[in-house]
Amino acid sequence: MLHKIVLLLLSVVLSLSSCKHKNENNKEHRSESYYTCPKHPGIIRSTPVSCPVCNMSLTKVEKKTNSHQGHKGNFITLDKRQQLLAAIETDTVKTKVIIPASTILGTVAIDEEQVTTISSRVKGRIDKLFIKTSGEYIRKGNPVYNIYSELLIADEKEFLSLTEKKEQQHIPNKFIEKMLAASKNKLLLWGLSQNQITDIEKNKTVSPQITFFSKEEGYVTEVPVKEGMYVEEGTKLLKISGLKQVWVEAQVYTSEKINDNNSYQIISVTSPDEVYNGRLVFNNPSVEAGRKIQLLRIRVDNIKNKLLPGMMVYVNPKKITQPVLAVPKSAVLLEKMKTVWVKTDETTFEQRMVETGSENKYLIQILSGIKKGEVVVTSGAYLISSEFILKSGAGQRHDH
Repeated sequence: MLHKIVLLLLSVVLSLSSCKHKNENNKEHRSESYYTCPKHPGIIRSTPVSCPVCNMSLTKVEKKTNSHQGHKGNFITLDKRQQLLAAIETDTVKTKVIIPASTILGTVAIDEEQVTTISSRVKGRIDKLFIKTSGEYIRKGNPVYNIYSELLIADEKEFLSLTEKKEQQHIPNKFIEKMLAASKNKLLLWGLSQNQITDIEKNKTVSPQITFFSKEEGYVTEVPVKEGMYVEEGTKLLKISGLKQVWVEAQVYTSEKINDNNSYQIISVTSPDEVYNGRLVFNNPSVEAGRKIQLLRIRVDNIKNKLLPGMMVYVNPKKITQPVLAVPKSAVLLEKMKTVWVKTDETTFEQRMVETGSENKYLIQILSGIKKGEVVVTSGAYLISSEFILKSGAGQRHDH
């Protein structure tokens, strides 16, 4: 009898233990639900009522208590389609030089020392212009214009006649050779190339139109003539500006202490990652009546021709700066604390709290919270935060 009682008690204990384990297992996988507003995720209700802020119907959200097991902190999973719809963009954390945002705004202008003019070498009629509009880039050796010139044709005929006389002489005639050399030199002075003169000798003909080629290189800023116009010797045909060096003109208040700064750093508004070094070449010593500003003119090397006239730039007195760990400012969310979303794998994002330092218009220094080489979200971070609140609830967020 005692043996039967013991077996009965043991069976009851095992049964209770199994039920407890089963309930815990079910509790672990049970999905809780709540209702929240898509526009105001901070609104959390247990029943499907209307949002007290915008009066929209609350949306039901399933919340799994065992999501991201093994992870500490705030995590969210977004598949590739969801990332594409949210326009998620990322960037790698790296060291960069942060130049403080400047209060001086400048404008790129043409360096007047880089301006040259192509003029007509001879009197005549412009039959063809190879460059007709401003803004085109012309290289050395490119054709510029064809001209019909009676004076030039007469000199070509004289050269051709002397060439034929020299060939007819069986005995060298020094007088004819001197006349031929002088005639050839005259054509060179008119602007004909050695190849053009050689063609006249070879073909034994005179062309009614002579092509002139550019000896300069740069962007055409002015074309004051048209085809068919008659020009005099020295008439301006093209105005060319080189961009290997440009000016940056900026206006500053006279109260600003800039007299001791001759070196400046130039940052393009369109390419903030590129920094140009410039040297002050002009500081207007006088101030116009009724104004409190003075003009600065800074010369900048522009080897890649990326700084174009009229472009807006930021001007900073040159300072010694060290590279620091930095991310784009769009990556840092200003909520209760400064946070970023770090992409830990192809579909998982982790929210991190960060401590920041110096910043400018585009970059912000990271002192702690993320490491070099990690990938942070630079576009769509607020959408990830909203999705995280919808899935886990505002109360599930970790202020770590």
